[in-house]
Amino acid sequence: MASWFRRRSEPDEELAELTVAAELGDDVAMGSLAVRLQVKGDRDGALHWWGRAWAAGNVVAGFNLGMLHAVAGDANRAQVIWEKTAALGDPDAMLGLVKQALERGDAAGVERWAPVIVAQDQAFPITALGLAFWDCGDLARAMHVLLRAEELGDGYAMEYRAQILDVWGRHEEADALRARAARAERML
Repeated sequence: MASWFRRRSEPDEELAELTVAAELGDDVAMGSLAVRLQVKGDRDGALHWWGRAWAAGNVVAGFNLGMLHAVAGDANRAQVIWEKTAALGDPDAMLGLVKQALERGDAAGVERWAPVIVAQDQAFPITALGLAFWDCGDLARAMHVLLRAEELGDGYAMEYRAQILDVWGRHEEADALRARAARAERML
């Protein structure tokens, strides 16, 4: 029975330790605490700690804070936070802004951040950007962006490009690309 109690209490002890570290100003602990609270369904607590972590300079927290607002339906607040976070170089915030702009039909918003994402050397946000274009029906732009992720070695980008090639009836090219993708690194 003692071992059961110890296992049951450890998460509470970890939460208490995170809370102490967060209250002492540790922005990483603030973010970790926000995640824990979010998983527990405590949206207000998560908002509080994401906000404090963001205010303390944790850029990743800015993206997550914006995402929490976006999921809650407050696109304007998400946009304000993501704009500040994107200006600090966060590709996830840039992607959030591009997705919002695509939903609104805001070409200027797309053009503000999409090229910045593509110019980076991180395959994940580039692949995700390609999928955002695909979701909006812009297969040509999706292909262009996915090719950039493919150049970085992302096998998933190759798979997605192969699917688009199939849609266009270019099955031999798609099969060859799938064969290359099978040997490539998966970055998502």
